[in-house]
Amino acid sequence: MDRLQRPARTEIAALLKKLAAGPQSTYDQRAFFLGEYLRVLSEFLELPEESIQAGDLADAGYAMAWLRAAAGGYTRQRKVHGKRDAAAASQSARCAAFNVFARHLGVPDRLSEHWPEGQGLPVDESRRIAELLADNRPPRTNRSTWERTSALAALRLSTGRPLSELAGLKVEDLELEAAEPTVVLGSRTHQLDALAVRTMDRWLQTRARLTASRYPRTETGPAPQLEGGVVTAVWVTLKPGRPRHGEPARHPYLPCSIRALRAAQHDQTTRLLARPTRIGQLTRPDPEENVPAKAPARAVSVNAAPPPALSEEAKARALAQAVEVRRERTALLDRLKSGGVTLAEILDRTDRVVGGTRAGRLVGSLPGIGQARRVQILTMAGIGAERRLQGLGSRQRERLLQSVAQHSGQPAAGETAAPDAGDRTLG
Repeated sequence: MDRLQRPARTEIAALLKKLAAGPQSTYDQRAFFLGEYLRVLSEFLELPEESIQAGDLADAGYAMAWLRAAAGGYTRQRKVHGKRDAAAASQSARCAAFNVFARHLGVPDRLSEHWPEGQGLPVDESRRIAELLADNRPPRTNRSTWERTSALAALRLSTGRPLSELAGLKVEDLELEAAEPTVVLGSRTHQLDALAVRTMDRWLQTRARLTASRYPRTETGPAPQLEGGVVTAVWVTLKPGRPRHGEPARHPYLPCSIRALRAAQHDQTTRLLARPTRIGQLTRPDPEENVPAKAPARAVSVNAAPPPALSEEAKARALAQAVEVRRERTALLDRLKSGGVTLAEILDRTDRVVGGTRAGRLVGSLPGIGQARRVQILTMAGIGAERRLQGLGSRQRERLLQSVAQHSGQPAAGETAAPDAGDRTLG
């Protein structure tokens, strides 16, 4: 059997047997980082370690994904206050371990063993991550937490300010309804782009709704105040804290700590992209490259003319039409799941039944497509799960078809089939 097709564990053991005659520190270092690499790749590919082949471990693309994950703190095994990045020395040791393993297998790929100190992501990649996070809720993620995290990421991309400044933002520092929406951070005023305005407006509305439902007004006066008075912080906690040192649990909707904001970003980008991304890694584009923002659409003013009232007969007729459209849409998606109609045939239609269908529901109705693969397909196509088909352009429809075709032969989460040798994408 070719070495590349042997189990990765077998080849790691063979390499370590060669290294056993050398220094103990080198042996321990290679064993630790190769074991870490195998574990991380198993998590990324959602396959047991026994199914990972040596050739997969020797793939430079997989190795770079492992290094990026380590740089984002994904591999850290203990709690460390302050800096979460992997040190440049440990990253260089990871590169050296990969190079030794590649040389053992006779693979030409090599990684530079000089790992630079923490650097930001390219502007295009930063924008792509912020936009994907804004339009796609990661699996098993609370909606309010996702809205808070996506707003924070978009604000970082728009202003370029560090998390230490963004974490202390107050509601009064935001001017989203101005002709040119701005935010005040420190002593400087920053103009916001369209993505930041959209995500911040969405989060502020959710924040207002949650705090109002938790502390409603009473018949005798205003709502009871939270401990410490009125909370004006933009970023607030969404659930009660844990009792500590005999003290009762803290109320929700108090100012959120930097640690909690960073952890939420780490968790959600890991679930959405299969690798973590820190807020500080997002690089701000040049000001002239930002999409100009307009004030977000708000509720109709109380002085505006009310919509025309419908008769009971008209209401019943409209309700019956809506129910019929939903029934036809459900039947169409059931046909798609059973193979009675193809995805291309549905995307070619422009009627009301298809036009109102959300992209996430459509992809989730494809045969053999689960939640994890649905997120991967929509992420690769660059389409939000809540987008309706009537709003997709021809290129987006083509990308969606290509993404579905590419993922149709890949193993779903929980399957144990070996990955295709020609597919090196980590999602």
